[in-house]
Amino acid sequence: MASEQKQRNKARNPAATLEALSRTFLDSALDCIITMDATGRVQEFNPASERVFGFTRNEAVGKELAELIIPPRLRERHRQGLAHYLKTGQGPLIGKLIEIEALRRDGSEILVALAINATQVNGSPIFTAYLRDITERKRAEETNRRLAAIVESSGDGIISKDLDETITSWNKEAERLFGYSAREVIGKPITILVPPDRHNEELGIIERLRQGERIIRYETIHLRKDGTALDISLAVSPIKDESGQVIGASKIVRDITERVRTERRRTTQYAVTNLLAGSWTLAEVATQLLEVMAASGDWAFAAIWTYDEAAGGLRCRNVWHEASERVKKFSDLSLVITLAKGQGLPGRVWNSKKPTWVYDVTRDPNFPRAPYAAEAGLHGGFAFPLFFHGEIDGIMELFSNNVVEPDEDLLQMVEALGSQIGLFIERGRIVQELQREKENAGAAKTAKDRFLATLSDKLRGPLGPVLTWADNAAEQPDLRPDVQQGLKMVRGNVELEMRLIEDMLDLARIARGKLKLELRRTDVHELLQSAMEIVRSDIADRHLKLSVTLAASRHELVADAPRLQQVFWNILRNACKFTPENGAISVRSYNPNPRTITIEVSDNGMGIEPQFIAKVFDAFEQADSRSEGLELGLAISKAIVEMHAGTIRARSEGMGKGATFVIDLPLRGSSPRNFNTA
Repeated sequence: MASEQKQRNKARNPAATLEALSRTFLDSALDCIITMDATGRVQEFNPASERVFGFTRNEAVGKELAELIIPPRLRERHRQGLAHYLKTGQGPLIGKLIEIEALRRDGSEILVALAINATQVNGSPIFTAYLRDITERKRAEETNRRLAAIVESSGDGIISKDLDETITSWNKEAERLFGYSAREVIGKPITILVPPDRHNEELGIIERLRQGERIIRYETIHLRKDGTALDISLAVSPIKDESGQVIGASKIVRDITERVRTERRRTTQYAVTNLLAGSWTLAEVATQLLEVMAASGDWAFAAIWTYDEAAGGLRCRNVWHEASERVKKFSDLSLVITLAKGQGLPGRVWNSKKPTWVYDVTRDPNFPRAPYAAEAGLHGGFAFPLFFHGEIDGIMELFSNNVVEPDEDLLQMVEALGSQIGLFIERGRIVQELQREKENAGAAKTAKDRFLATLSDKLRGPLGPVLTWADNAAEQPDLRPDVQQGLKMVRGNVELEMRLIEDMLDLARIARGKLKLELRRTDVHELLQSAMEIVRSDIADRHLKLSVTLAASRHELVADAPRLQQVFWNILRNACKFTPENGAISVRSYNPNPRTITIEVSDNGMGIEPQFIAKVFDAFEQADSRSEGLELGLAISKAIVEMHAGTIRARSEGMGKGATFVIDLPLRGSSPRNFNTA
């Protein structure tokens, strides 16, 4: 009863009720509430203050506030401010919200938002401070500011999207790459950047991230605002909420146009070389050649033009174009039209002898096919000459669905390719002429002489830039393995072409008696070992079994070592060429008498038909009805062996029974024939 009475008395006491309410407010407040008297000492220190600053209420009450939670460097300013208010009734911080550093019990500092009110109680001021710890908020804001600055200044496009595939952020680099401003794309579907045939690729990203993939990396194509394609690499990461749920994706976009273009052109370079190395006439390789050239960029149409004496102008001989009925109409017109020198794109290149760009052929006044080009959607045009000995053998032209700008790297590439294709065209003409003249037995020698006379140092010149380009390109550190392998193939094919030219030059020197031997003491066995080392990779590639028996006890002679090694290499290469995989080749030496060394190279390959045994060492003759090529190596080998006063012969029991080549050379003391005239 006494307790109930006490409660009723308290309820009738307004002051007691107000105190209870105040205590409840202080205890439940989320912000720190600290009161201070005119002497600067703490009068109240609520539970939120205890949690933030680390002092208990009992430890704080009665202590000077300056010593309790104000950093040492700010204490004097605090005391001066308090003294100024007591003297004037004015304080610069009263009634204002500021951000200031505060001190915790453990000595660490935090940043607080502070508001101070002053009230008069019994004629003396009481100051109430409301404080909120904003350290983490400020840190997060600063982190966000830094991240925003990094995103905006990044050299990569950074785009985010939500689960509905809607773009939610867009930085400056993305604006530069794609041509859209942030205002234009935020809120739009991400698929506005994606070609229709790649929508599924884009729409599957969120599902892959939900399944736990941390970063998805791939290369693809997106579309700019103007509709042009952009080669890009993408790194896609999940955006998660506080509970770890995927709520979107962030895409880092990098423009790889230059890299893709460089790789395409490297591929084009070795593909063209490979096509030319494996063909003899332009007709059999032209369509493939044009398709390969078109693949070096976004070309929709490609053609080769030559001068037609009968028509009195330039005629289109070969075409390739993308599968389109509209482009086919343009192609059909190109095949029937005749252009005068200086007319149209091919005519201008013929006159200038220089590569020529046309930004938009549909607007060019000197382009007779403009209406058809417009109907086909062709705009950008480019053409370059196919040279031989400084004279134009033809023109190659390329057209794109987009307008084109001059490209220095493409100009350098087509300069080398133009010479290479021009050389190929001229080579084909020479071979055709040679073949025609060979049909007339009386004119065969003339045809050979004309063919060999053409193969001078100038003929090798166009291959030099190709070989240099391939060597330089192969040294690039970022090459994919397939591109690096392709460049090796380019070098090999070009070197093979140059070897063929060297063989023909050797034949010309032999025919004129100009081949000079540099004689010195030479070990035949060492030369054989070196030659076998050269063809070792061929033997390994074809899984051939090589047996070597060098039984000659006397194997030194006076000879031209490089030329004699050339003979051994030719014979060994010939054996590798005509021996099937998993076949066998044997090399042996012996002394049939004290003054001679004999070298035999045998294989179990395709053999030689009896009627061709006598012809295997004749230049431009084939070893059998199924052989291809000019077969110069054996003819040169026979000449070199005979210049060393030796003999070389072949024997075979027929087709499928292998062949043996036998070389007899005089040993030291015998004199090679005098072929040392300059």
